[in-house]
Amino acid sequence: MTQIVWGWSERLRSNYAPMDETHKEFVTLCAALSEDQADTFLTRLDALIAHSIDHFEQENQWMLETGFPPAACHQREHDTVLEVMIEVRRRVESGEADLGQRLAEEMPLWFEHHVDTMDNMLAQFMVKEALTTVPAIAPAEL
Repeated sequence: MTQIVWGWSERLRSNYAPMDETHKEFVTLCAALSEDQADTFLTRLDALIAHSIDHFEQENQWMLETGFPPAACHQREHDTVLEVMIEVRRRVESGEADLGQRLAEEMPLWFEHHVDTMDNMLAQFMVKEALTTVPAIAPAEL
């Protein structure tokens, strides 16, 4: 497997701290897929899958709690990428190791696009919702 250099960057920052922390962990686990150690690939992929289940569920919960309008589309993308990871895991375990390399190459591209188009929109929506639902403070109270 060829080592792919990829990691956290400001480009991936959403300015919503809980999301950014989860995304940093996702990036670390995703980047680990490209390590040149075929004998530990499935263990690394299992860690990414386990993280992704919790990660996506947290975002799905945020969307539900805030009434995020494009939630169904966002959730479908989570479901689809998780299905792909699980299918690649099954096929790598069956001997199709080249699919692991392909997943390691494609996941960073998918994630960057997902952050740019879906997660940043969700983060902005949640910040806006938080600002509009916090009771106004009268100047005398400041």
